[in-house]
Amino acid sequence: MKILVATGPAHPLYFPVVPLAWALRAAGHEVLVTVPESFESTVSGSGLAMTPVHGPLDMGEVMALDREGRPVRVPDNDADMAAGVGAGFGRLAARTVDATVELVGRWRPDLVITDSYSFAAPAIAAGIHGVPWVKHVVGPGDLPVADAVERELAPELERLGLDKLPPPALVLDNCPPSLGDPVPGAQPVRYVPFGEPGAVPGWVHEPRTRPRLLVTLGSVQPQIGGIPMLGQMIQALASLDAELVVAVADHLVDKLGTLPDKVVAAGWISLTSVLPGCDAAVHHGGPGTMMACLAQGIPQVVVPGRGKPLEAIGRLADLGAVRHLPPADLTPQSLLDSCRTLLEDTGHAKRALEVREEIARQPSPGAVVPVLEDLVLRYRTA
Repeated sequence: MKILVATGPAHPLYFPVVPLAWALRAAGHEVLVTVPESFESTVSGSGLAMTPVHGPLDMGEVMALDREGRPVRVPDNDADMAAGVGAGFGRLAARTVDATVELVGRWRPDLVITDSYSFAAPAIAAGIHGVPWVKHVVGPGDLPVADAVERELAPELERLGLDKLPPPALVLDNCPPSLGDPVPGAQPVRYVPFGEPGAVPGWVHEPRTRPRLLVTLGSVQPQIGGIPMLGQMIQALASLDAELVVAVADHLVDKLGTLPDKVVAAGWISLTSVLPGCDAAVHHGGPGTMMACLAQGIPQVVVPGRGKPLEAIGRLADLGAVRHLPPADLTPQSLLDSCRTLLEDTGHAKRALEVREEIARQPSPGAVVPVLEDLVLRYRTA
């Protein structure tokens, strides 16, 4: 089979799909990734072939500006978040849809796989050319963006002779049941963490005499004003009898000020490389970070940013695998108390390991390959 993997130029969108792409390659299928040109180095680093569907494109700019280049209002509540995010991904699709339609027509894939946010352009291209497409969930709490995407794309849909976005032939859900209700009719698939390849730091596997805590606000939040909050969190946690690993973009490290001596490493870090050397994590509730920690069996303190999967976080808190600290309750003392409890109460680690075992029981990406092969066969013989 020929499989086109289409995604947006953002790590949280692409990384969850990489293990399935690898599984398809290992089964002998041809896989091609299409994404704006600015993401070429990331795709190349994942070991997959790539063709650009647009020139260099900054995802932050697409989300922040409307079609005329005017700033859009930043949603100030979770209720408006889905509409705002959906409109942004609609603008992404408006820029890439014609090239994607042309690519699908020229390359003629048997199947199109896309993430659950930047799906619109590949869905349109697949529908026009009669190719099945599959939506791959990126993690717990996917925002319901489809209606807003469709509204933003109304001019393109009309121009292409469509009245709505073609529905997916299948949804792949990588969330274990404990994180939320399964997507109706979805095919479960195991979450397999992927991070940019590179040398694993030596300290990861060295014996340690005190706990090690990962601290991060993800890749986006620090870029849009989250550095002061991250710096305050690090200073608050410095009084813990623990080592700190700070995951943040390299160019933002200096903006954190003088770091405590307890910081083992700070900068852009592949979580899949360093989490085996950590005992707990403090983060913003990003689905990728949360799932990577769970897959490693690491308990977490979650201070969720806007639009994060609150239902999944609440379920994990009820299970005891995480401690939920709402931003309104965040103080240096409350953060310190939450982390100290996380490290001292072994029940949290036990619950996190139970979720890891639940993830491991989900069908592997390799086990899902025959499901996709059968899907393509049904389309060919229909």
